[in-house]
Amino acid sequence: MHKNMKYVLILIFLIFESSIAFALEMPANSELDYTGKNWKCVRGYQKIGNGCEKVIIPKNAELDYTGSRWKCSRGHYKSGNQCLRVSIPKNAELDYTGSRWKCSRGFYKSGGRCLAVSIPKNAELDYTGSRWKCSRGYSKSGNKCLSVSIPKNAELDYTGGRWKCSRGYYKSGNKCLTVQIPRNAELDYTGSRWKCQRGFMKSNSACIAFNVPQNASIDASGNNWRCNLNFKKQGKGCVAMTQKEIEYQNYLIMLARACGRSYNYDVSGYCGGESVSGNVDACSNSKDVSGYVTFDNGAEMDFEGDWVSKGEIEGTDGFGNSCDLEVD
Repeated sequence: MHKNMKYVLILIFLIFESSIAFALEMPANSELDYTGKNWKCVRGYQKIGNGCEKVIIPKNAELDYTGSRWKCSRGHYKSGNQCLRVSIPKNAELDYTGSRWKCSRGFYKSGGRCLAVSIPKNAELDYTGSRWKCSRGYSKSGNKCLSVSIPKNAELDYTGGRWKCSRGYYKSGNKCLTVQIPRNAELDYTGSRWKCQRGFMKSNSACIAFNVPQNASIDASGNNWRCNLNFKKQGKGCVAMTQKEIEYQNYLIMLARACGRSYNYDVSGYCGGESVSGNVDACSNSKDVSGYVTFDNGAEMDFEGDWVSKGEIEGTDGFGNSCDLEVD
């Protein structure tokens, strides 16, 4: 017991001696950092060589978040080793940095001045506060805001400066005509076209019932059939896959799972300056988006793009036109 106690006391003495040796190596105005193994200068001092020297703070300045550098106080800007007062013109205020000025809401910058934004009738300030936009129900024409002429069976779109046909109608020139829905059909997600109901497929302008063969089931669209897992299409029926085909199929399934959760969205917006609507697929593990867009004239194009923010997608159509889409 006494022998063990002797070893413990020797170990404590060695640790104490080591700590003293380390402390003696720390310069004045320093302290241990978060690791406990290195030193850093205390707030108000900066590391110069192996020592800590006091930070010289000029007039109208203060220590920054590091504690080892200075920054100009709000309302002042750095010029060499000085902090000069920000000269704020009329109708302006300090910006978020505190070292520059910006024009107050309702004014715009012109040289070193802030001039009043001239807002025409039926307009208002936009989100920047330094420009104007037409109020909802009006569209910009030069420096004026003209009333949007909304035809029968139409309504303002999401921009508030254009119109779109109401659900159940489609655009034809400057009119909105009724969508003629055949038997066993219904309006699709756009509201301006029809699609066949589940269990029916499109044939010209009609929806006809289709037979589902053995070892098959109705597909995700609801308007056709597909072979069940481990079966492939042959003629008008489904036959069993070979072992090699099953292995390849499983490989494709593995790639699909790497996508994570898959999502499907109805979208609308503009491609090449023309109004479009469409449908896209997206993965939870990727910013990539793909699908199709349909123009007002009925032309359908593939679409490839990326998420740029929540609910907003940018990309290109099959012709290479730039597209800006929003999730409906």
